[in-house]
Amino acid sequence: MCLKRLLALAAGLMLTAAPVLAQEAPLQVALTMDDLPVHGPLPPGLTRAEVARRVLAAFKAAGVPEVYGFVNAKGLDEGDDAAQVLTLWRQAGYPLGNHVYAHDDLHGHDVAAFTAAVTADEVALKHYMGDADWHWLRFPYLHIGETPEKRRVVAAFLKDHGYRVAEVTLSFNDYLYNAPYARCMAKGDQAAVAQLRQNYLDRAAESLTIGRQQARTLYGRDVPHVMLLHIGAFETVMLPELLSLMKAQGATFVPLAQAEADPIYAPNPDAPSDGTGGLLDREMASRHLTPSAHSPDPSPWLDTVCR
Repeated sequence: MCLKRLLALAAGLMLTAAPVLAQEAPLQVALTMDDLPVHGPLPPGLTRAEVARRVLAAFKAAGVPEVYGFVNAKGLDEGDDAAQVLTLWRQAGYPLGNHVYAHDDLHGHDVAAFTAAVTADEVALKHYMGDADWHWLRFPYLHIGETPEKRRVVAAFLKDHGYRVAEVTLSFNDYLYNAPYARCMAKGDQAAVAQLRQNYLDRAAESLTIGRQQARTLYGRDVPHVMLLHIGAFETVMLPELLSLMKAQGATFVPLAQAEADPIYAPNPDAPSDGTGGLLDREMASRHLTPSAHSPDPSPWLDTVCR
């Protein structure tokens, strides 16, 4: 074989191999859903139970093996329709965890009041979970404590009571879309709903990109992620599209415990922090690293939609 042909063959092999060498590690994501059984306003004709049915159907259709639903038990005061949400969740084979009784904010309460609210939530969890383990806690507002002293006391309480903290690495504030969606549906404004859908998907895609960038900046590698979602009416529309988007980006869905087995999730209440934000955001701030660029906050625009 002549030299010219050998060189051409070698060049072709290098071009073929390059995409493999540059390929990203698989994106593993544990999906979690907050504020069960009641979150946000409903559009006309939709019930809490129907929201749960549609959300669960979307997860099942996408082959999601587990979605922890984090419970504010005070929502059960809304009656049978709210209670049915938790029943449906368990019938689907998905677990429930503690999101504190009335979505109580640790940053607005002393430790004693906060831990009492954690305990108050357990009555419902024991009822619906039976012998299954419910000892995962998601801090409302992702507020883990304003000071190291407060974080240490709460961390000790949670450890003594068998809890693990359900951290978050992926979030795009999906809850912001529920109120404008309900308003738009009440007005029958499908053009505005289409705008909401596109903005939601754009921000979801951005969240995936930023989460991976932050992990590589902090740890030099991809990590298993935990995504925060909320059980709102707009999720009944958007979940199929969101899950398809994630799969198109190579995501596989894993249980929460599997994701949080990674060492990055080991609790460290002494890390420099004001106790706000997701795990990667807090870690970036504690290391004085430049925050990743985000698109503008959609809240001002969303507040005007369908007014």
